[in-house]
Amino acid sequence: MPKPSAADNLARECVRTYRELRRAAGVLHDDVGSLLAVAGLRLQLLCMDLPEAGARAAEATEALEGAMEHVRKLSRELEPSPVRRTGLKNAVLNLAEKLGGITLRYTATADLSPVAADAVYRAIASALAAASAAPRVTRIAISISGSRSVKVRIAHNGRHRNAELSAAALLARHAGLAFKVEKQRQKTGQGTIVTIQYAGRRSAGG
Repeated sequence: MPKPSAADNLARECVRTYRELRRAAGVLHDDVGSLLAVAGLRLQLLCMDLPEAGARAAEATEALEGAMEHVRKLSRELEPSPVRRTGLKNAVLNLAEKLGGITLRYTATADLSPVAADAVYRAIASALAAASAAPRVTRIAISISGSRSVKVRIAHNGRHRNAELSAAALLARHAGLAFKVEKQRQKTGQGTIVTIQYAGRRSAGG
């Protein structure tokens, strides 16, 4: 069995670290944030029962709100992907609008876990960034389909850059995705098709 390369080890570590950061963001948002919200509600109820404690309770409420804001900010920084906030479809739509000049067709109905949806989004974002930066690209089309699995097809009329897509492919594969790049001969020159697929299989990173 061949020994994993340095690039493989780095990609595996990147995927593992990203998942740990995402887990930490979830704990902050779902667990810590919820506990602080409950504490704030109980403090309000206490103020209603003991009006004489209003001044000190107001100070405690202000401190609590400040802590909640810090938790929300840290949660967003640890979880920069928009998938958690808006879902995969809206995240890709917003990305396509931000980059501009992209034709998007989204018909996927598959129900992905948050981790899988995030991995698909990151792979799409990497492929679109590489396509947008490729020389002489004037057309980029993306289609996302599938009811049980998700298949993404990104096509553009330029040449791909090996280094950028190789890194994206390595990270995607360690996140459990299939990532394929094909060169296509067109009337106007060469084109590139990137296919990303998630079929619910276990990731190579464990």
